[in-house]
Amino acid sequence: MSIRRSSLMQSIKTQRGLSLVELMVALTIGLFLLGAVGIIYVNTSNTSRSSTLEAQMNEDGAVALELLQQQIRLAGFSNVDNSGARLFSGRAVLGCDGGFSSNAGGTAFEALTCSASAAGSDALAVRYEANELNSQTVLNPAGVRVPANCVNEGIAAWNALAEGASSATPMVLADNRYYVANDADGTPSLFCQGRTGAGFGNATALVPNDENMQIEYGITRLPTTGGIVPHHVAGYVQANNAALGATAANWSRVAAVRICLIVRSATAVPTGDNTVADVGYYRDCAGNALTPTDRFLRRAYVTTIQLRNVRPALPANYQAGVDPWSTLYEN
Repeated sequence: MSIRRSSLMQSIKTQRGLSLVELMVALTIGLFLLGAVGIIYVNTSNTSRSSTLEAQMNEDGAVALELLQQQIRLAGFSNVDNSGARLFSGRAVLGCDGGFSSNAGGTAFEALTCSASAAGSDALAVRYEANELNSQTVLNPAGVRVPANCVNEGIAAWNALAEGASSATPMVLADNRYYVANDADGTPSLFCQGRTGAGFGNATALVPNDENMQIEYGITRLPTTGGIVPHHVAGYVQANNAALGATAANWSRVAAVRICLIVRSATAVPTGDNTVADVGYYRDCAGNALTPTDRFLRRAYVTTIQLRNVRPALPANYQAGVDPWSTLYEN
């Protein structure tokens, strides 16, 4: 009887539950581990989100620069007739600090005017003879494949004599205007509006999150009468610089275009262990350090494009009083 009672008591002791102290210690350890796992998850999630937004920002910047490079390299391109004369010898580029006074289509290239204020994003117009080799192509209403403008609208051949064509013979002249504006959702974007022939197509957002575009122009030395037209860039200036201004003769000195785009992330990023100032820190196109507090990432993307089609094919003597573009295109 005593042996059986002893075994029963031992069994009861063996099956006894946790004490209150032991339970509280276990809960405390569990909560600590759960909190540590939660912190690691949140930090990892924030880092992943920031990395994704940064990668998207880099992609937006690269795509925008690639589009602009492709177009600017074509500036001034023209076929030649049987005598070797260029079919298009009009001005190839025209820019404005602070943008054009109106981006609406219908304004002739030479009639474009600049905004009253040079502050804000710049604008650039680029012209060249378009064909099926240097441009995307689309089917026109008649089912014929034709070159397209910057937003993939077909360009019809038209009489561009007043725009710098060598004759009234219809030609396919591309005239694309690039600028930064807000799209329908309020997102700052790189826009373009281009010719569809004698008229213009729709202004269309090309790349989102492009917040600002600043442009400088590489100009050659002033030509001297009887001297060889200079080829080498002597310096970079803005569009409103006295070396350019609104004079066509001055713009004939432009041999390169330097583009700086300020691109931001698609959405605000989590700060994580960083301060808001650290998250927003970036340098603008002038090299100034800025720290906006809206938690958007920003970065300046810069490229320089040579205008190979607007330089002389062979050295030519400059003649005072002669259209500088005809001088540049002698060959």
